[in-house]
Amino acid sequence: MTTMSSPNSAQNASVTPPSWFRGFIQGKTRIVSAWVFAIAVILSARHLPTLPGILVCFLGATVRFWASGYLRKDSRPAVGGPYAFVRNPLYLGTYLMAVGVSLAVENYILLAALSVLYAVLYHYIILDEETKLERIFGAPYLTYKAVVPRFFPRIFPPLFPAKRADLVKVNPEPAHAKYDWALSNKNKAYEAYATFAALIGFVAGVAMIWQRFGA
Repeated sequence: MTTMSSPNSAQNASVTPPSWFRGFIQGKTRIVSAWVFAIAVILSARHLPTLPGILVCFLGATVRFWASGYLRKDSRPAVGGPYAFVRNPLYLGTYLMAVGVSLAVENYILLAALSVLYAVLYHYIILDEETKLERIFGAPYLTYKAVVPRFFPRIFPPLFPAKRADLVKVNPEPAHAKYDWALSNKNKAYEAYATFAALIGFVAGVAMIWQRFGA
């Protein structure tokens, strides 16, 4: 007896990575990558962090802080705030913070390598999460995927959120469209700015050590 597979199943199968690669990205790869990134920053931070780098890093922290006030782990997808622009604002915020640090030390090779590695690792991580969310939320999440970009905001119209009428089909709860300070505190939103301060302070501290003791 033959069974018919759904289009979504076929699509998911076509993007499923090999088992060894899945184990690779789900292991300690992200931790090792963070350490490699930190070492590269230490070797590159020969001057105080540049203003463009600080601003981009701060933007990333702000995106993460913003998203934390809308992220609910319940029966409905998050659609408010940055979730109306992209489906993964927390990952986008993290990426922008790393980009900001790379710009702060003016290491453009590090920036390019970071972007490639982040794209490879998080592409499949996000696909796995989307598969789980489809199982949890069903049709509303499929609608959400159709109207909101995965990672970067749409180019045209520039930085426009999804239409409210479409988002209501995904999550009709009015309260979920407003920033919730209690929820942001529960999600430890403050850690975004604490991390920003630590990263920029780290770069500045390393630069001062290089200037004081370096050749």
